[in-house]
Amino acid sequence: MVAGEAAQIIDALLARAAQMASSGPSLPVSFPEVGFTPPTSGKYLKVDFFANRPAWEGLSSGKLAQGLLQVTVIWPRGQGVVTPNQIAQQVIDYFSKGTILRSGSAKVTVSREPWAATPITEDAQLSVPVTIPWTATAV
Repeated sequence: MVAGEAAQIIDALLARAAQMASSGPSLPVSFPEVGFTPPTSGKYLKVDFFANRPAWEGLSSGKLAQGLLQVTVIWPRGQGVVTPNQIAQQVIDYFSKGTILRSGSAKVTVSREPWAATPITEDAQLSVPVTIPWTATAV
């Protein structure tokens, strides 16, 4: 992957995440380094992108970009864990294993089944992180 393809990988993943507001879990979505005011309900999705070092696949296929997309369900405290976990499952279903995303010359594939972590209780909110493994190649 060259630098431009790295940006295309991010674009493909974030574009899919942006669609969640209308065709997946219908909650506002917060993106990395983009201004966002949490809704007064305290219910939204927070997206983070993590690239990992490339994996070497062999002489003919070269390097394979890989990493994780994390979509965290943010929920107000005191409202239980069932509904935020149901929303986490919707995120898992939305980014199911084998989902293919494209941007420019990058082809991004959800490489393994996403998973939800145990809910994290903080002062004002409950967070349920969903981790989505991905790999990418140039097409």
